[in-house]
Amino acid sequence: MRTKIFLAMAAGIVISQAGCTTQIRSLPMPAEVQAQSKQGVPLYFGDEAHPNVKKLIETKEVRARVSREMTGQEATCNIALGKALQQLRDYAGAHQANAVVNVTTRFQHTETSSSKEFACGSSNNGSTIAVRGDLVQFDAQ
Repeated sequence: MRTKIFLAMAAGIVISQAGCTTQIRSLPMPAEVQAQSKQGVPLYFGDEAHPNVKKLIETKEVRARVSREMTGQEATCNIALGKALQQLRDYAGAHQANAVVNVTTRFQHTETSSSKEFACGSSNNGSTIAVRGDLVQFDAQ
């Protein structure tokens, strides 16, 4: 009897873990992120042109993880990206930065510094992303 219980438990663990493989995805940057990147505390991805930096405050990385949405893994990655970017903006504003430059997205060791695409890890359970950037103050214009 104990052997049957053990085998049933082991089978349950194997089955539950079978769909949990995380995929590293490179996805197109959502249009709403591109439109919002210059609103509030502006974000400049990678080597995008920006005004002269007067002061580097710090480099900050934030992470976001969201549970899977019924609309699919790409939508879940988009939600995670939006959440992480908002966290970065909020942190920048609270630390007297008026912009974030050199913004990159990352999942594990896969990093993207593009304003056209982003890196995200997704599985059947949800999506995870890290966003990093330099909090700066620009020269007065």
